[in-house]
Amino acid sequence: MSWFEVLTPWHWLTFAVVLIVIEMTMGTYFLLWVGFAAATTALVQAVLGISWQIQMVMFFVLSLVSVIAWHYYAKNNPDKDPLPNLNRRGHQHIGRTFNLSHAIENGVGKINVNDSSWKVEGEEDLPQGAKVKVIAIEGTVLKVVKA
Repeated sequence: MSWFEVLTPWHWLTFAVVLIVIEMTMGTYFLLWVGFAAATTALVQAVLGISWQIQMVMFFVLSLVSVIAWHYYAKNNPDKDPLPNLNRRGHQHIGRTFNLSHAIENGVGKINVNDSSWKVEGEEDLPQGAKVKVIAIEGTVLKVVKA
């Protein structure tokens, strides 16, 4: 008698828990679905009392189907970055309006944003205190237009 012949739902549940715990340390989502396949196999074994051969086939088929389904779901629904401009400070200012701290002369001026000063470039010369809107950024220079 091999150990396959005495597989109980507890074996499958233990295997499922171990896989899910390993998944929690890895974060790949691969073992999560294999763990759910093991838990589903445990549930079916407990309810129907299926043979070990059917348990193995069921586990492998459920694992394969769930991993492939997850792959296509993740591919078609990519994660959206909640803070796309987190490490791109200048990009956070695009669309905002500021007052010039230094007049734009010969296409170059400055604005104060919170506790920092930014160099700006504009198409037209504007006096100090004029309202400008940031429309783009090139390196560390903000491109502005009159607001």
